[in-house]
Amino acid sequence: MASVVKNILKGIRERGILNFARDLREDGFLNCLTDGNLLQTKIHNIGATLVGVDKIGNKYYEKLGETQYGRHRWVEYASKGRYNASQVPAEWHGWLHFVTDHTGDQLLMLKPKRYGLDHKENFTGEGEEHIYHSKGHALNPGQRDWTRLLSGVKMTISEQPTSLSEVQEICTMAEAISFHLKQLLMDIAHVRDMSCEERLVKQRDALMNLFGKLMVGYENEEVRCLFEELELLLDRAVVRQQSKLMSDKILEACEKLCNIRFNSTIQVEEVIVGFDDEVATLLDQLTGTSTKRLQVISIAGMAGLGKTSLARKLYTDPLIEYVFDIRAWTCVSQVYLKRDLLLGILNSLINDHTGGICKMSDDQLGEKLYRHLKDRRYLVVLDDIWDCKAWNDLRMYFPDDKTGSRVLFTSRDIDLSLRVGEARPAHVLRLRTEGESWDMFQMKVFRTGICPHRLRILGKVITRKCEGLPLAIVITAGLLKNQSSHTWWRQIAGSLHSFMVRDPSQYMESLALSYNHLPAHLRQCFLFVGGFPDHDIPVTKLIWQWIAQGFIHETGSRSLEDVAQDFLMDLIKRGLLMTAKMRADGQIKACRIHDLLRDLCLTKAEEENFSPQIYKNAPPPSIKFLSIIAEIELRMSVNPPALSTHSSFRSSSELGEVLSEKYKSLRILDLESIHIALFPCDVIQLTNLRYLAIQARDGSPQPSISNLVNLQMLIVSSKKNIVVPKTVWNMVNLRHLYIKSGENLMEEPGFVQLKENDGYPSGLTSLQTLSQISPRSCQQIFSSTPNLRKLGFCGPLTSKLGVLEFPNISSLHHLQKLKLLNTNPFREPNIPCNPLMFPKNLKKLTLSNTGIDWEEMWIFAWLPNLEVLKLKFHACIGEKWETGDVAYQKLKILKLYGLEVREWFCSRYNFPGLQRLVVHDCLKLDSIPSDIGKIFTLDVIEVQGCSRSAQVSAQNIQKEQENEGNSFLKVHTANNF
Repeated sequence: MASVVKNILKGIRERGILNFARDLREDGFLNCLTDGNLLQTKIHNIGATLVGVDKIGNKYYEKLGETQYGRHRWVEYASKGRYNASQVPAEWHGWLHFVTDHTGDQLLMLKPKRYGLDHKENFTGEGEEHIYHSKGHALNPGQRDWTRLLSGVKMTISEQPTSLSEVQEICTMAEAISFHLKQLLMDIAHVRDMSCEERLVKQRDALMNLFGKLMVGYENEEVRCLFEELELLLDRAVVRQQSKLMSDKILEACEKLCNIRFNSTIQVEEVIVGFDDEVATLLDQLTGTSTKRLQVISIAGMAGLGKTSLARKLYTDPLIEYVFDIRAWTCVSQVYLKRDLLLGILNSLINDHTGGICKMSDDQLGEKLYRHLKDRRYLVVLDDIWDCKAWNDLRMYFPDDKTGSRVLFTSRDIDLSLRVGEARPAHVLRLRTEGESWDMFQMKVFRTGICPHRLRILGKVITRKCEGLPLAIVITAGLLKNQSSHTWWRQIAGSLHSFMVRDPSQYMESLALSYNHLPAHLRQCFLFVGGFPDHDIPVTKLIWQWIAQGFIHETGSRSLEDVAQDFLMDLIKRGLLMTAKMRADGQIKACRIHDLLRDLCLTKAEEENFSPQIYKNAPPPSIKFLSIIAEIELRMSVNPPALSTHSSFRSSSELGEVLSEKYKSLRILDLESIHIALFPCDVIQLTNLRYLAIQARDGSPQPSISNLVNLQMLIVSSKKNIVVPKTVWNMVNLRHLYIKSGENLMEEPGFVQLKENDGYPSGLTSLQTLSQISPRSCQQIFSSTPNLRKLGFCGPLTSKLGVLEFPNISSLHHLQKLKLLNTNPFREPNIPCNPLMFPKNLKKLTLSNTGIDWEEMWIFAWLPNLEVLKLKFHACIGEKWETGDVAYQKLKILKLYGLEVREWFCSRYNFPGLQRLVVHDCLKLDSIPSDIGKIFTLDVIEVQGCSRSAQVSAQNIQKEQENEGNSFLKVHTANNF
């Protein structure tokens, strides 16, 4: 305010009071009394420099001398109404933020355009230098508009990964809160008689009731105090005490409650409580120097104690990452194949982008593992091992070079370690104490980690019935999360039986509570999970098979896949599924189910006659849902008897005969684990199929594949080229066509362009995934596949002139993921294509062998929504990458694999939103640019298989950030050679 007065006096001195008043009138100052921001802007314009006017008519001023904070550069909006930063064109944000001294007009002339930021509305009412500036009344510049509350609620709701029903319920509450708040503030301002006072009482009661529902699961001391404050303010408003002041304070309290409610995030990670003593003991055993010989350390105990959770906590501990050169994890389970265990360990250790290890024999896999572990300090976790036979099968591949290597078991068998020569006595997990159980229960049920006082007694009764078993606490918490009804909690407390009983059927009743309270649409999805082998479950496969079974139905404009993703998140939040692996972009890649819950699935499926895939000796077509998940080589009990007797088939016709004779009603046929010669002809008789996965030496389907009119997912793995017949265009229900083939696809066209007069439908409008196909075979098809989300090209992608080329896909407005694998040889750097050829909504781009010159990489900064960029194996060539002043504004994930780059120069401004940097097998790279560590959003730097200097540079970045107070940046380094 002092700055405003100072400028007014300065203007009067310079122009005289009459001229100053005349200027006020002409400039509209008298109309600014209702807008504090506009008044301040007009006054600060005195003596300021007008540097430009944008296409909308907004004026941009600069005064670097004496002026108030945040007003060295500012904008006078052309609109005199409800303005905000979203009305500033993208090119002007960089100038306003002092990112660049180029004005918006100058930036538009640069090639490429730079510093273009797309800003959204800022509803916080704080940080004037970021919103240019908040609108308010001249006599009360801080006055806020009640409508911002609703807008802010809606904005934050859209960012939460909640289910559709939750979003709809919250939106309804937000609308109601906004309505009652608006009415209440109006009544406060105009209260005159008893009727207004009665309305105030009703509005008060309605508001408190709505906020009570909105804050379920978020109760803590801060929320309790805010509720008391809000209630007191509303009571005072009713009796008309300082109504103007009350309005501001009521609005402030409401905004604080909304901020707490919508700034919370859903946690999919397991909550680890009470393992501190075990962690300290086991860390000492794993990293101690008392012996350098290979040792086996075992974590043992009954099911549900948290053995795997503890092992994962140890596996990811920073000390473990620092001490061991390499780490690997694999799940053994009751039924296992030696080959699968070897592949699981090697996949943890090696980035096998070509899939070469899958083609090796068991002996070759074992030899490769031995050589990889030789002379290195390694940690290998064998999770859920049931007997010593699995270890005996693998022991010869674990060298003992006296480097301090360790193997960690988790097992239900406490005596297992006594039968293993290298093993220490097992570390037997204890039950959680009552205090630890209560802490874990609160963290699982309430996002704030604190149980409200009114539920505390019942909560402790429920926790005691879990008797210290972590799994029981997690499952019970899933029943109570977001349920604050005292009646509901009392019902659960009365229904729980002891989990610590010898008869499994008794504690199964308690576990069944979680199943019995599932909605119908989640019950069938949960039971279906029990049919998978006891390993990590790929989320994509699970979701596709849910859809194939008919469990998922479209909701409004949302796709089946999006709805299924919501179902998955719901099961995870309820504690019935666990997150196993995460993608770099934060999505769940694989999930898993606890052994006891899998037993519950099998029991319930048998009781409800759910599916023959769940149990043995089921009569084929009489069951409600027919499907096969054919893990035949594993001889799982989930297979129908006719199939489970075959470990392999001499011919595809033999397989086809077995299927066509007894399983004509199949919906899912997953035969990826079976090696056959040809695509089985008899499969086309299974006209009810929705999901088909085949692995064959020659996987080309016959034209009669179109007989599978209901097929939604077709996955083919083949060692030879695949020709997809044009009859596929009859398959209008096809959603995902995924061909897992190599670059040989370039030799045979994958698709033939069709015309409607050929007698075929004009397109596959349901198709969302198409990968991998030759770019030469699909020049004209994309007008017929408008809803593609994922696309992969494999084939010649460069012209004779060295320009990256592929079919025009700019019309694919829903495309989010694109992979380009070039098979053309090149000697000189290639030139990337025009960025206008890429769809604007593209979020993930993978380039491999494209041979682009590093100097041309700026082109990809033009993709406005690009979040993930992967550059693999000669994607770019040259030894120097200088990013200059190009900014990848929305890029979150950057991955560099097998590149020849030696020097990399960049700054924090090139990747302002980067969250994860992964650099693998870039052998020549000298160092990671130090300025990358200063990116505010950066969480992880991962450097693997690179030079020692590159690893050290990454570690130095972490140390620099820690010295500056940033303890959040994680750096992982490893050398695979």
